[in-house]
Amino acid sequence: MDLDIVRIECDIVTDTPVQLTAALYNALRSFEAEFRASCCPNVQEPCSSCHRYAGCPFRAVFEQGLSADPEIIRRHQKPSLPFSLYVIDMDSKMPSHAVGLVVIGRAVNFVEYFHTALLKMVEAAVRTALPHVTFALSSHSIDYQNVRHGIADAASLPESVILLSGQHILQNTVHSDSVRLILKSPLRLLNNGSIAHRFDFGMFFRSQLRRCSSLFAYYGHGELDLDFARLSESAQNVAVLEDDTRYTQPLWSKRPNRAGLTGIAECAGLAEPMLAVLLLGSYFNAGKGATFGLGHYQLST
Repeated sequence: MDLDIVRIECDIVTDTPVQLTAALYNALRSFEAEFRASCCPNVQEPCSSCHRYAGCPFRAVFEQGLSADPEIIRRHQKPSLPFSLYVIDMDSKMPSHAVGLVVIGRAVNFVEYFHTALLKMVEAAVRTALPHVTFALSSHSIDYQNVRHGIADAASLPESVILLSGQHILQNTVHSDSVRLILKSPLRLLNNGSIAHRFDFGMFFRSQLRRCSSLFAYYGHGELDLDFARLSESAQNVAVLEDDTRYTQPLWSKRPNRAGLTGIAECAGLAEPMLAVLLLGSYFNAGKGATFGLGHYQLST
């Protein structure tokens, strides 16, 4: 039982301070097209009529095919895509912006296409938004301690990226009964068919437990071995000591389907291994739109 993970970040280095957040978030939806262009010699041809259809990396990543196991379908239904994207603003001592990519499970076999698509997507976004600004791109593979290891060039892939283990994250996270959740991009969780306007730890944790379990089942080597019933029940007893989250429309988008919860929530009373599940889930983002940058969060204890 395990789930392979590769985390890559692309830095945008400019000679002047610039604001790229809106352009980068809006570019995330173009990732699918960039990925297809990176691996498909017949990009203008419909996939269904392509003779390479059976062994195509694009199909393997974006098909979202259902499992042959009826129990997996019953528990998890349609799988998420095997990657997640996020945008981060750096401090003044670092490059001004970065776009992150987490490749999940068997999709790591196509990491060179992911890397190419990420760089092309970011480059196109910057050139479109700031055509007269000089910039340079660099990419890094991120390890368990968030240490960044430079990727020299595409020719060095996949050997130069660091392969992480979902099982390692679960087993080696030091437990704490309190956590600080920092919602970096809008979190959109469904509550009785509507987007939740207030933070609820139990709802958030159960959503991440389902997301991690589904990704293990569809893209990993065996299903996640946790006591789901006990953890779901225990999540109801976790107290939100301080809630500084709010439901807002992000400045980088005027679209209502990008609004969600951002801010910080201080929680206490976590049972083991809740913190480990939340840490693993932070690689995948949370809620609706998680694949394309929404629900990105960080933890501190």
